[in-house]
Amino acid sequence: MTYRALLVALVSLCWLTCARQVPPPDTSAPVDAGAPIAAPTPPAPPKVELPPVPQVPVAPAHLSEVEDSKDNPTTPEKVALGHQLFFDPRLSKDGSMACAACHVPEKAWTSGLPLDAKVGGAMNKRNSPTVLNLAWHSSFYWDGRMPTLEAVCNAAWKGQLGAEPAAVAASLNAVPVYQALFHRAFKEGATSDDIPRALASFLRTLKSGNSPWDKYEAGDKKAISAEAVKGAELFRTAGCVACHVPPMFTDFDFHNVGVGADKPDADPGRKDATKKDEDLGKFKTPSLRNVALTGPWFHDGRGETLEKTIEAMAETLPRVKGVDPKLKPAKLSKKDKAALKAFLESLSGESTFTGKPELP
Repeated sequence: MTYRALLVALVSLCWLTCARQVPPPDTSAPVDAGAPIAAPTPPAPPKVELPPVPQVPVAPAHLSEVEDSKDNPTTPEKVALGHQLFFDPRLSKDGSMACAACHVPEKAWTSGLPLDAKVGGAMNKRNSPTVLNLAWHSSFYWDGRMPTLEAVCNAAWKGQLGAEPAAVAASLNAVPVYQALFHRAFKEGATSDDIPRALASFLRTLKSGNSPWDKYEAGDKKAISAEAVKGAELFRTAGCVACHVPPMFTDFDFHNVGVGADKPDADPGRKDATKKDEDLGKFKTPSLRNVALTGPWFHDGRGETLEKTIEAMAETLPRVKGVDPKLKPAKLSKKDKAALKAFLESLSGESTFTGKPELP
């Protein structure tokens, strides 16, 4: 065989071998251009040793059952995290204020002031109500503009605390313990959605009950004084119970009782939320549980003392056009007013949370 013939044979052999090893593409098989691309694996939580998760406190006695959120089911992990976040000023825009600034445990989770300032110094136009027993509510704020606890936590976080959610989430993720706590509660680091979810989970478990009045109604006739018993009867006959319905002593509805009607720049109240003229001057009926501890009273904080507040509701609030017909003047003696006060004081109960948590 000549050299030329040998070279041609070797080239042909190589071509045949390569052709056998690399089969032609199967053009008959369909190509799925829309096949999903696998999501990147989320970063693992930091290796931080966390203490055991505290159990959710048992609700005080004599409270009715309440339905949990289907969208944000309560877990001990979320509750413990929300409890910490509620007291942490790092949630605010400038690190100067926590939710607890306006909702102090020692003051039945109110501020004790007629009105409170926001981060930056601007004043709120309405009093900070207690956040006890919010699990039973279906609307929030004095005008009811928020439908869920998650929504109100988000609004208060951005409004009262002036937060920039993404920036606050990033600052919390820079704290290894917080990042680990969020992973434990939500399977991810802090996000602008999970922060209000954690706060709402805590507030759903912040409950107050087992008051002297609850014990009296359960059969302990020595739990309250004879004066308070008389006050309870007056509460019924004077018509207070029409709006302050047991067991939460609220109907969760909105009424115009004349508060602020004497001002030229009267607060529109519920109309702010609904834009309906018939809602002008209406405000949500506050719960009277712990009412003796939640002053000053009314949406504008004008009720300086419980005695003056009782007197205003019974006698001195202006009966102007639009005032709810359920609000009827009552002629009460000094003893009657003292008895009503004793009854209202008997509604102060035990709370599931009383102290401040340790912050990371």
